[in-house]
Amino acid sequence: MREYLSEKKGMILAAILFPIFFSIYFLYLCSSWVYGADVLYFDGVYAAGVVMLFLADFHRFRRKSGQREDMEQEMDCLRKEIAVLKEEIIEQNDYITRWLHEVKVPLSALELMNGRNSDAELKREMRFCTERIGMLLRIMLMYGKMGSMENDVTFTAVKLEEAVREAVKNQSFFLIRAGFEIKMELSGLRVFTDQRWLVYMLDQITANAVKYRAEASDRVPEILFRGRKISEDETELIIRDNGRGIASEELPYLFDRGYTGGNVRNGDYRSTGMGLYFTRKAADRLGIKLEVHSEEGKWTSFVFHFYNNHSIRPE
Repeated sequence: MREYLSEKKGMILAAILFPIFFSIYFLYLCSSWVYGADVLYFDGVYAAGVVMLFLADFHRFRRKSGQREDMEQEMDCLRKEIAVLKEEIIEQNDYITRWLHEVKVPLSALELMNGRNSDAELKREMRFCTERIGMLLRIMLMYGKMGSMENDVTFTAVKLEEAVREAVKNQSFFLIRAGFEIKMELSGLRVFTDQRWLVYMLDQITANAVKYRAEASDRVPEILFRGRKISEDETELIIRDNGRGIASEELPYLFDRGYTGGNVRNGDYRSTGMGLYFTRKAADRLGIKLEVHSEEGKWTSFVFHFYNNHSIRPE
């Protein structure tokens, strides 16, 4: 009741003052032609109507208050569940990060042991496996940070050539093994972004170029990194390969979660459909527009559009 009176005090005050004003006006100012009994009768009818109105309104108020209390209880439960889930996600990410660092120790030991391997063929196969594991560990490490990516981003003026060279270095074993020719046309361009996440995205694109390279013996696989300044505010980075390409009907779904498409897989790889999904997710969070163009059987081109580059001071 107290809450109702507090909320409706303005309306209640108006309901009380109106009959008082009415009675004073007609009994004193119009007393020559208005009977006091009529005024009292009107006041009685008015009071009865107001009481009925307030009783009905109070009933609606109590019903809404009950619904509001139920909703608040449900919201409290949801907030508690969300807090628990966030805590679990943080703990899971911490565990994944620690596990990844722990795995690097035996992986390094395997690489050292393989260095003393006298069987050349087995040594090559072991090297391929350890490099694959290392690449997957890097991907998982960044994926573990993606849930709290907003806390793990530092925007700086990044030299595109440095980021590209780091990504190429990460994929160097696979690029050399597949006989790739690397071309760079970056001309000292810089963009405003986070370098680690940019390298992560370039890693994924480069790995895809290796995975879906053309198998024709008369075509040398190549990947081109070309930068271009569109305006003071926008810079474009194009990564183009001459691989198998992507069917036009698959392009709209290429960044969808778990989408693998109908392209024939290379025997060394199995696609999870998650690499490009994470790449688009990271690009969106960094404010980078990511596009893909392709001609099936000929080439594929990924285009990164970087913005807010006007804030970069010239060297």
